[in-house]
Amino acid sequence: MKKYKIIDKFQLAIGNWQCAIGNKQSTTSKWQSAIGDERYTIGKLQFLKLIFKFLVILANCKLPILKYCQLPIALCLLLIANCQFSNAQSLSLKDALEFANKNNLTIQSSELESKMYSQLKGSAYELPKTEILGTFGQINTNAQDKNFSISQSFSPFQYGAKKKLLVENSNLSQLKTGVTKQEITFNIRQSWNSLLYYSELNKMLQKQNNLMQKFVRSASLRFQTGETNSLEKTTAEAKQQELEQKIKHNDAMIWVEKSKIKTFLNRQENFASSDTSFVALPTFGILDSTLVKENPNVKMASQQINVAEANRKVEKSILMPDISAGYFIQSFTGNQEVNGQAIYYDGSPRFQGFSVGISLPIFAGSNVSKIQASKTNIEIQQKNADYLKLELSTHYQQQIQQLNTFQSLVDYYKTTALANADLITKNAGKAYQNGDVSYVEYVQAFETALAIRTNYINAINNFNQTVINLQFLVNQ
Repeated sequence: MKKYKIIDKFQLAIGNWQCAIGNKQSTTSKWQSAIGDERYTIGKLQFLKLIFKFLVILANCKLPILKYCQLPIALCLLLIANCQFSNAQSLSLKDALEFANKNNLTIQSSELESKMYSQLKGSAYELPKTEILGTFGQINTNAQDKNFSISQSFSPFQYGAKKKLLVENSNLSQLKTGVTKQEITFNIRQSWNSLLYYSELNKMLQKQNNLMQKFVRSASLRFQTGETNSLEKTTAEAKQQELEQKIKHNDAMIWVEKSKIKTFLNRQENFASSDTSFVALPTFGILDSTLVKENPNVKMASQQINVAEANRKVEKSILMPDISAGYFIQSFTGNQEVNGQAIYYDGSPRFQGFSVGISLPIFAGSNVSKIQASKTNIEIQQKNADYLKLELSTHYQQQIQQLNTFQSLVDYYKTTALANADLITKNAGKAYQNGDVSYVEYVQAFETALAIRTNYINAINNFNQTVINLQFLVNQ
């Protein structure tokens, strides 16, 4: 009777889970709207994985009555698989960079700024407001007359200089857009490499965790049979739990890096990396030191000099004269002798003329000071550009040295250390099972092999980060 009661409980549990999974969409939407956080998705998947494992256990159960539950169990497995993988779009690094180039908000802002400066080039020929003047009253005699005039001033010697300054500023804004795109590319590459790095660590740690689980079972069995004390069992469990904590930490870091990438891409949807292998990046095209001059920051620093020179020309053009021209028409009421005859004018505007003037900067002390300051600014920008070139060239050489070091380290692990780690793990496991080594020696060998594999992954990570730095320096 107890046996069948247990079976009934299993059936009831399966029925409840089928009902829960059948309503998973409504439950998930409620929790997501309440929490509004992507971290819940990770927790949900972990929870579903636990259900997945339990259903597999039930499916393999030998109890006859459970054979009728195989179809519901299969449906549950399909629903879980669909829930886990339907919302994750596969994305490669190339796809991510192209997506960011179109949708990143910082890039869009920089492109709009460049557009703004391009539009401002049409403001070079800006004229002061036209002056229209009307004068009324006793202008010529006691009679009431009127005078209308229109005048316009302009600075013909400034337009060319202002146009040049606006063009240089427009070119500078375009280079700033290039700098922004390069920085976003650099950040995405870093986060993408970190994403693969933590994923690779977890793959390795999961394998090590499986080995440690065997060690825990073996230590527990030996403790139960009285072969060892509880210290061996406790040590094994502690080491195994430590590995699980590292895996959880890496899962959290994977979430962080994905969140960064999603911010750079300006997207809310989840994605899965299609780049699953964590290997050393190629170094093609980054080993030429002359390519440092192609760095957008170097180009922008050089353009700052051009802007400073154009600004100095604008300041000098202010010392040039301004020109004004005008036209007037007025009335005259009364008699006026014309060719020896007296003619009466009734006050209608009929007498006209024009005026021409020139404006000179007599008190030009302020402008002279601005010209001197603009000349100093040119020297400042030149020094900044020279220093930036030197700094990036030095940084390039440093990165090349680090690249060679990490390359040597990666080669060492590939050719020697990894094989030794596999041998250590294999021999230590056999020796412990045969009772030839103590649990202390087995744990030491296990941790040595783990350190070798971890250091290998760290070496690849450092190598790739150096390659990414060099790609940034040479504008790739």
